Amino acid sequence: KMMLDSAQGVKYLHNNDILHRDIKPENILVMSLENDVEINAKLTDFGSSRNVNKMVLDMTFTKGVGTPKYMPPEVLNRMHYEKSADVYSLGMTMCECFQWEKAFDPEKYRSWEIAEFISDGQRPSLDNINDELASVVKDCWRQKMYDRIPIEEVVKRLATIYSKPVLHTTQ
Repeated sequence: KMMLDSAQGVKYLHNNDILHRDIKPENILVMSLENDVEINAKLTDFGSSRNVNKMVLDMTFTKGVGTPKYMPPEVLNRMHYEKSADVYSLGMTMCECFQWEKAFDPEKYRSWEIAEFISDGQRPSLDNINDELASVVKDCWRQKMYDRIPIEEVVKRLATIYSKPVLHTTQ
């Protein structure tokens, strides 16, 4: 539910032509742990966000914005990026939240190693996530930005999964 709420927050931003540019677990504020409330989590920290209409058309700058392990390949490589960059970051966030662990062990990986790993098209394991959730994550973090699912599809799929009576993880 918290990832669904976060995805709805990204959808709201994108519908208003705003890129968040720093989606990560630390920027999701838990409002409630109760299942019967309307909102459980909210996206926070808009210090890096930008209005698409006020940005130059060739959005390639980051100026240190964002956290490398949540950055899509196009941002890591200082290439043109669009709203799908936020979808990628949400996918990496979901990977960590669904598995209750960091995607990259900070004891093993340095930021530049993570950047190379991502740029080479590799992704962390999703072995501890059920198939439906893993499918959403994989569709969010596709290598090419135009191959990623739009945020509306992320919201729709997460809502469908969340509406099911019981969600089990494979272990």
